[in-house]
Amino acid sequence: MKKIIILSAIAILFVSCIDFTSPQRYEEAQYYLTGMLYDNHYVDLENPVMFGRTIATDGDSLQDAIIPTAQIKLYEINSNDVTTDSTDLVFSFNPADLEEFGFVDLNQHLLIKSGFSYKIEANYEDETLWAVTTVPDPITVLPDPGYTADTLATGWPEMVYDTIDQEHPIMIETLNNDIVNLEVETYCLENWQDAEYITPFGDIEGPEEEEDYESPADGGPRRTRIFYTFQPENNVIDFGFYQYAFFFYGRYRVTVSSTDDNYLHYLYEPEGYNHGGINGGIGYFGSASSYEIYTKIIEEN
Repeated sequence: MKKIIILSAIAILFVSCIDFTSPQRYEEAQYYLTGMLYDNHYVDLENPVMFGRTIATDGDSLQDAIIPTAQIKLYEINSNDVTTDSTDLVFSFNPADLEEFGFVDLNQHLLIKSGFSYKIEANYEDETLWAVTTVPDPITVLPDPGYTADTLATGWPEMVYDTIDQEHPIMIETLNNDIVNLEVETYCLENWQDAEYITPFGDIEGPEEEEDYESPADGGPRRTRIFYTFQPENNVIDFGFYQYAFFFYGRYRVTVSSTDDNYLHYLYEPEGYNHGGINGGIGYFGSASSYEIYTKIIEEN
């Protein structure tokens, strides 16, 4: 019988939810570092590394919440614990979208690879924070008529909302039967003005303003994240209870990820910011192997 350890439903990334304020039990500000590495990707503005200082409970300057002058280096380590490459992460931002900023591999030098470990080291004044993550093995979503992995496909497959779990379980192929920390992210690709609630709020059939569609804090309800821990059977995970993660009709990108233990502990340990793998500070440094699929949610055929 499939072993499933249900952990939680929706989680919010560290920088989004902390509002840069120190935990109540601390009076002193602390340095933090956050970052997620993704297999076959560079560290870029879509998933940057963040470094700064929390705001002390007795008051502090907001300008230190992000410290762009820190020196941050990323090292690649092979399975024999030998450092094989490295790159400097440089603070950058997107002039067209000032909400996109952080430390990135500006020259795209170090492509993240599954099975490799990566050490990050951040230096600022007399402070040093460091962490190590090992990128999980790759996963693959098996073909299903309700999804496509081809973003250029003419006309995306459709799924009737009420029958998603029964007719379109996500079947995930793994390299072995080791436990997988599974994250499934749904992201609606409709413009907020065109989005239609699957379950209307009284007479309100869609978002009345952009923040009703995409919260600045966690991206919800446009974006949802579901977390479970699975024991594969015969190198396959049968994930068939996720339709509640869709809030709107329309086109979606669904990202299925196998995440490392650093991120898992950050999410679910008490005071998880102390258990995300960061030495010398708080936060998390994790990694994941991901697979993207696309679909369109409809009310009925």
